[in-house]
Amino acid sequence: MPLMLASGEMGRKIGLMGGTFDPIHLGHLFIAEAARVHCDLDEVIFFPNGTPAHAEGKTAQLDAEIRLELTQIAIQSNPHFRASRIEMERQGKSFAFDTINQFQVELGPKTELFFIVGADSMLDILTWYRGGELFELCRFVAASRPGFDLEIAKSRLTAAQRERVVWLEVPGLHIASRDLRARVRNGEPIRYLVPDGVATRIAELGLYREKSGEYHTESTLHGN
Repeated sequence: MPLMLASGEMGRKIGLMGGTFDPIHLGHLFIAEAARVHCDLDEVIFFPNGTPAHAEGKTAQLDAEIRLELTQIAIQSNPHFRASRIEMERQGKSFAFDTINQFQVELGPKTELFFIVGADSMLDILTWYRGGELFELCRFVAASRPGFDLEIAKSRLTAAQRERVVWLEVPGLHIASRDLRARVRNGEPIRYLVPDGVATRIAELGLYREKSGEYHTESTLHGN
């Protein structure tokens, strides 16, 4: 049953899902759809990360334009999903605070934002740049898998902050982008782990066949 939230009832409710999406997979899509239904969101916006400031040393193997293209292919069958270039167009490190603040400005003050993250992110959210202020900008949808101890995550937050979090349990799909890259590199199938269109495009462009750290730059995507 969808969660009815009064604070945004006069405006739109928009989910935000960021990630390297290197590549995007069915786990990402399922969490986004579960959050959309549970929180009665009007849409979910996917935004491939630029350089995530909270993940030092973490870089994407593919060029951002190709990751965006794969994301658009993955979400094209869902009318409630769309992609954004918001972090790709920002120079330097991407801070969640700046991204969410920019979305709020662009979408208007009556729009209520729901930042969809893994529940484990709530363990260190307060260490992010202006992390405490994020709870004033948006609500969080923290997706937890079976076996994750929510009480540990909740203990890191104040009572007021906990009220700004929707705790959402999802099936343990156990799909990781790094494992998908390794499977492609080793000649193993990724069908049924990613949307068919994504698997096809990865094969067409010969993506992920090189070792991590080598970047591709070709893409047929132009614009958003």
